[in-house]
Amino acid sequence: MKQIPLYSLVIFPTIEQIILIKSFKKTLQDKISWYGSANSNADITLINLENELTFGLYIDQIKDFCTTINSQKVRFNSFSSFGYSTFFISPDEKSQQYLNNIIIDIHKSIGFDIKSAHAHMTIARGLNEERMNKTKEVFSTTEINFEFICDCIHIRKFNKKTKQYSDIVDILHFSC
Repeated sequence: MKQIPLYSLVIFPTIEQIILIKSFKKTLQDKISWYGSANSNADITLINLENELTFGLYIDQIKDFCTTINSQKVRFNSFSSFGYSTFFISPDEKSQQYLNNIIIDIHKSIGFDIKSAHAHMTIARGLNEERMNKTKEVFSTTEINFEFICDCIHIRKFNKKTKQYSDIVDILHFSC
């Protein structure tokens, strides 16, 4: 069984957008039953750190990296999927490039190898073809278009009791 990373560094949309995406997930769960990420909050995952040792080794470099990032307004305006497995909300082209650069650059800043990135906010994962088709049908008439200022990274710690990344341990604000 794959070990769940202890820390996850993410970018959150606004509270209102998190609530909206939670309602999307609830609607989908009512239609297809439980699925992967059904209970997860909306976020853009940047990097996961496996354990306390890894976190301790890289947190200062990550904090330094955040001082080099310029805040920017990002826009999410379409639904998309990775094959039949994952259904998500996708950013527009300019926002995609900005967020992908953050993902790639944070990995490189601590010496992790990464070839590409695809920033997104997952609605559902672990689907099969039938469930993906139903998911696409559920959202076929739903319009999505929201913006927020991307100005910080949240560090979440996995909570073994809740079995979620429910504990925010730090917020790293961008300095530029």
